[in-house]
Amino acid sequence: MATNAQIRETAAENLGILGEGEVLPSYETGDLNQAITEVYSMLRQLNLVTWASTDSVPDEYAAPFAMLVADARKTKYQIPDNRYMRIMAEGWGPNLDGGAIKMIKRLQAKQKLGVTQIESM
Repeated sequence: MATNAQIRETAAENLGILGEGEVLPSYETGDLNQAITEVYSMLRQLNLVTWASTDSVPDEYAAPFAMLVADARKTKYQIPDNRYMRIMAEGWGPNLDGGAIKMIKRLQAKQKLGVTQIESM
């Protein structure tokens, strides 16, 4: 399970605003915490979360969730164009077709398929 602090740090690394051995300033910590809340809320609206907002993120969801958090803040921080484009492609994507959202949808489909198979026995 990934804590919010781990998600925040991974998102900051994806954005390129946190280097190895560095600590995020309080402003960026608060801002990324807000992004975590926003992304969780969006995923909940899409019926794509399996955990409570106060819980840790399941391991299989951690990397794509962190990428979505980075995507939520890609325009806020001064990041190079190539990093911006990578985050955009790997995050939400232009039509909810980015790599991270696709991964979360696949994970949800696997869980639902498993439940469906169990219920049909």
